[in-house]
Amino acid sequence: NAMSKRVESWIHTDHETDIAKLEEKVEPEVAQEVFELDRCIECGICVASCGTAIMRKDFIGAVGINRIARFQIDALDKRSDEDFYELIGDDDGVFGCMTLLGCEDNCPKHLPLQSKIAYIRRKLAAQGKCGCGK
Repeated sequence: NAMSKRVESWIHTDHETDIAKLEEKVEPEVAQEVFELDRCIECGICVASCGTAIMRKDFIGAVGINRIARFQIDALDKRSDEDFYELIGDDDGVFGCMTLLGCEDNCPKHLPLQSKIAYIRRKLAAQGKCGCGK
């Protein structure tokens, strides 16, 4: 779908996978966190209940930011925070969220959407990026 393409919702790596061998090892804590975020069924309820999305039609919403958080923590994805900033580091992305909590309040899977939005916002802000054009 369009959101998956917009946030490039796939593993980015230059590693050649040999399907005849075992998968690469991932720390259990990281695997559990990725699994938790992968529980999103992309139903759109978070976007439908988002005040920002209602006012700004191009806002990516919690579902898109959740997908970015999922790939940002995945050790197999080799993208940098700068790469993620290019995808959602503006007012239509993570810096547009007004933290009204409609997304998390209405998520049928009870995902930690607000903490992941805050996590991604901090990761991008730590690079001196604020989404304000400065």
